[in-house]
Amino acid sequence: AALKDLDRYVRYDDEPPDREPLRGTFAEQCAEVAARLRRLLANTAQGALDPQQAAQRLQAFWGDLQQWQRTPHALPAATLVLTYRVCTSPADYSVLHALQCAVLALRLAPVLRLEAGATRSLVLATATMNVAMLQLQDALAQQVAPPSPAQRAQIDAHAAEGERLLRAAGVTDEVWLQAVALHHSPLPPGVALAARPTGEALAHIIQVLDRYTASMSPRASRPGRGARESARLAVFFRTGGQQDEVGAALVRLLGLYPPGTFVRLVSGELALVLRPGRKPAEPVVAVVVNRAGEPLGSPKLYDTGRTAQAVAESVPGSIVKARIDVEEMVRLLLYSLTPASGMA
Repeated sequence: AALKDLDRYVRYDDEPPDREPLRGTFAEQCAEVAARLRRLLANTAQGALDPQQAAQRLQAFWGDLQQWQRTPHALPAATLVLTYRVCTSPADYSVLHALQCAVLALRLAPVLRLEAGATRSLVLATATMNVAMLQLQDALAQQVAPPSPAQRAQIDAHAAEGERLLRAAGVTDEVWLQAVALHHSPLPPGVALAARPTGEALAHIIQVLDRYTASMSPRASRPGRGARESARLAVFFRTGGQQDEVGAALVRLLGLYPPGTFVRLVSGELALVLRPGRKPAEPVVAVVVNRAGEPLGSPKLYDTGRTAQAVAESVPGSIVKARIDVEEMVRLLLYSLTPASGMA
């Protein structure tokens, strides 16, 4: 059988409930959490976990994200690593997309003034929203042809099937379950988040995150959209041209050019965005390709708030051919946050 179909034939070994805290570099930690999440989702989809095991694994995943939340700059670093990976390759799309959205949900929750219980429900719903179509997501990311009728039927049914699988695994949080069930359903437009029932409000947040991140991700059939176009889709998400408060909050958090995406500067240089700057359109970046189109051996750290280094346009990550050392980019991100960099 094809390696991509491994989940159909193999049940993953159970993880110890008292597994070790995350260690290593941020890139290594992201890879470890993604691997843990894939095992959790695959086992849930297979019905391989009893309710006690599922609760332990889900709580352990929540604990991983909480560890990042307690570690200075870990969530921005994870955002950089995960967005870069999702925006440059369709490989492992299903789990990386779920983890990327879950991290963004955790970061967005305080901006939207969500309470602690709603935050946990949102993050876990975001991580498990596509539990019923993991293999299909990965297949579609590599597929040039449009979805077949059978694939389209699975796409249409995956939200309800995801809710069923989570209930079968012992999830009893009705807000979480409702958010998963509704995350692909049309919701009343133009309603303030605070005026929606909690499950519907969380489903709307998931829809914005899902649409925003998926639009930047490449497929075998197309390159990803540029970050600025994806931001426009998020801000004006299904509201008849009026700003969506969730999309607007997302842009305030990440800027118009989110960490992990690429931009072209007015100088002609190509750069990887590391973090937002003082204004939404002025990120802090690392230049990786010079104006002659030659990859740089040592990236240059720029604050694009300076006129000579301004952003000209966003660039899909899938068309950038420079080799990127993700660990080095994280180090530059962390350095840019120190007073010594002059950018803090």
